[in-house]
Amino acid sequence: MDSSLGNKIKALRKELKMTQSQLAEPEMTKSMVSQIENGQAMPSMKNLQFIAKKLNSPMSYFLEAGTDDAGRDSNDHADEIVTELKDIDGLIKDDKCKEALSRLEALESKANLNSKLLGDISYRKGQCMQRLDCLDEGERFLTEAYEVYLESNNYTEAAKAYIDTALRSWRSFDYEDCIEIYAKAKGIYDKSLNRDTHFEIELLSDLAVFHSAKGDFDKSLEYLKSALDISRTTGVYYKADEIHRLTAALYFIKGDSESYQLNIEKAEQFARFSDNKNISYYISAIKVAFENSRGDYKKALRYLEDMKNARDEVDHFYYREKAKSLYYMGEYQEALENIKRVDYPAYLKHRFDYLMMWSSKVYEGLIYSKLDDADKALESILIGIDNMRRFGDSKLLAFALESASEIYYETGELEKAYKYLKEAKDMKDAIAKNNIYF
Repeated sequence: MDSSLGNKIKALRKELKMTQSQLAEPEMTKSMVSQIENGQAMPSMKNLQFIAKKLNSPMSYFLEAGTDDAGRDSNDHADEIVTELKDIDGLIKDDKCKEALSRLEALESKANLNSKLLGDISYRKGQCMQRLDCLDEGERFLTEAYEVYLESNNYTEAAKAYIDTALRSWRSFDYEDCIEIYAKAKGIYDKSLNRDTHFEIELLSDLAVFHSAKGDFDKSLEYLKSALDISRTTGVYYKADEIHRLTAALYFIKGDSESYQLNIEKAEQFARFSDNKNISYYISAIKVAFENSRGDYKKALRYLEDMKNARDEVDHFYYREKAKSLYYMGEYQEALENIKRVDYPAYLKHRFDYLMMWSSKVYEGLIYSKLDDADKALESILIGIDNMRRFGDSKLLAFALESASEIYYETGELEKAYKYLKEAKDMKDAIAKNNIYF
């Protein structure tokens, strides 16, 4: 028989980091795969269809004559490119996207790249362009990769490329569109014979984030539970610390202290096991917010120290929550020093995070009020209100309106005080009626 068929199967199997046993299961034996790859046996059409599906390649590729006729590299050359792509992944992770793009273009110029590797290159170019805020170019490359992967029945990679196109919708707070993109990606992924546990968990975790941003906490918790169920079933506890942290945050906002406590403890256990300092920082952040909401400001300050010890640089959340603690403890000058260090980053796209961020301006105003500067107090609070209005009714906006009313009352502007107080009351009534959590 023509050994080129066996060579093609062997080269592609190795490219996909698959063993002969993994390729064989459950329809064939390892021995049969070995014989086919070594040119000692010819697979039946049924077995060849099975092999093609497992290797995410069209039947036509295997049926074309000649090892190089299909435009594939030799196995050694393919391995060299795959190794280079792994190095490029490291550059992208470290935000060295310009260097990554330069190396990707060098790879692209090599002759006889197979379609799978061309898809891999386009995928990474899309990731780089998105990180460089070139969304149109990024989406073009991601779409190219998606189409290449889909054409070769590489459904898992196609799904990964497709979900990355959701970035524009996320940045514009279009959570419904994000959910639609992820739902389509899940449908594509479900066609794959080979399961990717890490991808499944990430997909469910992201869907949970989108639904929580919409305010649908019950749906969000369902997705988080599904992700944890996969971990328990497979023994792959990928992102378990982060998933428990997100679950704890949702229960905290819902007012379920018992479920919050259970999940924050689980998050801490997994974070300690993985020695994940970054997630430990955000776990402590949830604990700070929880204690501030309960009025235990000294405890909140202790957890703020845990945040500072977890990593070298703190962020806007740290300064806002520290200022809140100090404000309620009557330490107004120190509170002002901290609240003025909030930097209002543009990358916050979750509705709750966005509202919390702009509530910093409300606390800044309240602090100025305690320091007898009513003009700056009103200026700060009104900035917060203007930015928070984009999401309509919310508890945080109602709090901002009440705060503005209080300042107007203290300055003798009773008409404005009444106006903002009435709007706050009407909003709180609507919030209670519509079961809005934040």
